Amino acid sequence: MKLIPCGFVLVVALAAGPAFATPPAPAPLPAWDQLSPAQRDLVIAPLRDRWNADPQVRARLFQHAQRWQQLTPEQRARMRHGMGKWEHMDPQQRETMRALFHKMRDLTPGQRTALREQWRKMTPEQRRAWVDGNRPPAD
Repeated sequence: MKLIPCGFVLVVALAAGPAFATPPAPAPLPAWDQLSPAQRDLVIAPLRDRWNADPQVRARLFQHAQRWQQLTPEQRARMRHGMGKWEHMDPQQRETMRALFHKMRDLTPGQRTALREQWRKMTPEQRRAWVDGNRPPAD
């Protein structure tokens, strides 16, 4: 086996130039007021599509927007983190989380703690039965 000197590898890498160069960091995007109309449209197009697709969800979207404005930066970060976790769940996990959230929202803190303890002790079959018996109503 023939060893290649380190200096040779460095010279080859430098000669290759841009092929091995670190791509430049993207330029920071401007504030909303400095975006062009086309850039603004690109940002809000997905929301506009959801708004127009179903008039039944407009009130909920508007309430979410109002609530978002009232959150602290820490609360917004926690919500973004939660949404990231939600996006990576499979449909069965989402169904479970919907049932748990729906049930938890009407419980006192003590009852929530008790339900968490009960949940930890359940077998997968018991959890499935619990979810089946505690599905939230359809929107």
